Amino acid sequence: MLAAAIDLLFQEYRTRPLARFAAGVIFFGLALWLASIVWDALPAPLWILLIVGLAIAGVYYVNRLVGTLKRHILWHLRRRLIVTYIFIAVVPIVLILVLVGLAAVMLNGQFAAFLVTLRVREQVAELRQVNRVVAHEAHLSRAKTAVELIGQLRRFYVQELSTHAASYPGLEISLSMGSEKEAFYLNGKTLNKTPTIPVWFHGEEFAGVVAEGGRIFLRSVDEGETSAGPITMVLSEPFTPKLLDIVGSGIGPVGVIFNPREQGMPIPPVPGDIAPGMSRGTPKGAVTLQSSSIALPPPANFLDADVFGTSALNPIEWGGVKEKRVPRPVFVYVTSRLSTLTGQLLGTLGRYSRIYVDLFLVVAAIFLTIELMSLIVGIQLTRSVTTTVDKLYGATKRIMAGDLSHRINMPPHDQLSSLGEAFDNMTASLRRLMEEAHEKTILERDLEIAREVQQQLFPSKVPEAPGLKLCGACRPARGVSGDYYDFLPMGRNRLGIVLGDVSGKGISAALIMSAVQSIIRTRLYADFPSDGRLDSARLSTADFFGQLNQQMYENTPDEKYATCFYALYEASSRRIVYTNAGHPAPLVLRNGATIRLDVGGTPLGLISPMTYSEAEVRLEPGDLLVAFSDGLTEAENNFEEQFGEGRLIEVLRRAQGGSLESLVEEIYRSIDDWTGSKEPQDDMTLIVAMATE
Repeated sequence: MLAAAIDLLFQEYRTRPLARFAAGVIFFGLALWLASIVWDALPAPLWILLIVGLAIAGVYYVNRLVGTLKRHILWHLRRRLIVTYIFIAVVPIVLILVLVGLAAVMLNGQFAAFLVTLRVREQVAELRQVNRVVAHEAHLSRAKTAVELIGQLRRFYVQELSTHAASYPGLEISLSMGSEKEAFYLNGKTLNKTPTIPVWFHGEEFAGVVAEGGRIFLRSVDEGETSAGPITMVLSEPFTPKLLDIVGSGIGPVGVIFNPREQGMPIPPVPGDIAPGMSRGTPKGAVTLQSSSIALPPPANFLDADVFGTSALNPIEWGGVKEKRVPRPVFVYVTSRLSTLTGQLLGTLGRYSRIYVDLFLVVAAIFLTIELMSLIVGIQLTRSVTTTVDKLYGATKRIMAGDLSHRINMPPHDQLSSLGEAFDNMTASLRRLMEEAHEKTILERDLEIAREVQQQLFPSKVPEAPGLKLCGACRPARGVSGDYYDFLPMGRNRLGIVLGDVSGKGISAALIMSAVQSIIRTRLYADFPSDGRLDSARLSTADFFGQLNQQMYENTPDEKYATCFYALYEASSRRIVYTNAGHPAPLVLRNGATIRLDVGGTPLGLISPMTYSEAEVRLEPGDLLVAFSDGLTEAENNFEEQFGEGRLIEVLRRAQGGSLESLVEEIYRSIDDWTGSKEPQDDMTLIVAMATE
């Protein structure tokens, strides 16, 4: 066996260049190891070169090993199915358990942060309630002067609320009536500085988180009427370790991080000006504040992981000119344990809430048992599966050789064995499918020819019209389009502009569209005088549509109709005479205003006889005329919301000023961005015209 192994290694070395490379890397590594024994230090690039060489050789032989396993071990279907069942039954369970664990840690972390934030809000609400109680006392007071009233309220705070000082650590109280101001702590100690009342405060009640002087406060402000005059009461509770002990009680240690410089607040000049319990150990002037007496509880079991959650407070900049939030939030973080948070949650739901937890564990155990049973049954079914697959494999080889007459003839005892019957039916259908594929190829070729022919029906070039630039484009939804646009020169002074939309899409709409184009061109150019002079009847767009409607009504199916817009431009007067037969109203954009060209009547081919109306618009230099089919405005996004005429106007105004071609491209690009696809949902046709000097 040893000789065979040596011979195999020698054969590998002789036939494979990477094997020789790997051997060279190994010898190089041995040389480095021996050299490191003799010399204390070797150049680092030598070791890096060794690591790179080992990585290349390792990747190569790992790929070789995987290929060997696939060829020799996983070639047999039975072994492959067993491995598949392991990946299907075992790996998903492990991944789900890991995912559930991660979700539990992340969600519970945010739940802890939510509880802390909720307690901060409750603390603010308590300050507001205290202010309301004191305001009521001030209103009932019979004091005649500001000094007397402030003294009474100070005694009230010290005597009545000092017993609750532990619930409001560091509470600062400020009372002001006109020029009389007094600030003190809840224990009666006088404060040297009173908070200013910002200019944006106009007597309404206020309670929230504020930032002032490089510190964060819970603050409540109230203003009330008394017998001695109006009084303003400000309660300020700074963020201190004791306050964080209160909000983190029963949850875990709480910390606060904020940066006065980034939040637009003045920074205390020296470390001694920082509030008690704060530190400035983090970079760039950031200030941290942490709980002082709360420790993370010990784990209840090995699954009782510690969790970490963060939330953000958005304090109001107290000294600002107007009421606004500071630029950067104040981050609050909390560390807790799963068992602690579970106790907090279940404790609020009542004594019977534990039943649901036990029920969940029972259901999880049942699901795990079912999964294991499924794995066992799957392995047992492997033998029956492999027999059928072997026969199908042999039959496939025959079909690949061109023997379409081969049949498996397996009795269909179950769904798997019925694959043999399906395989036999497949061979019979294969020839038919090949014939259908050939017919489809012919149909696609004919459709391409039809598309090329239809492209010839659209204007090959834009005619020149004095005082007017033109551009048109059409994007069909199904290779061929039911939309139609045309520019019809009528002498040097007049130009016809037509845009139509036949109901439906595809071949049928395209055929009717080509017929409509033929009718329009025939009626306009029949007996066209050589001198270019036309009588008023020939120039009437309303009469023209009346005749066209009658002809379409008589020669098209009842369910087919066409919306159409026809305008006649006269260069000498710069006026456009138009008729709109049920088509989306074209738009004229003029100096920010929008004119809709909607005068006309019903779609062509629906009702006969039908009398149409016409109107005229005089184009001023710089005016933009846009005519479009409903495929543009009715294009829908993934939420079935249409692009709409408003967005089209917005695009036109944004892109106006460039060339008409770039304007058309911008419109189509905006619609593609809206729908998320470059495949049109409906035919989209567009004509844009710019009036020039």
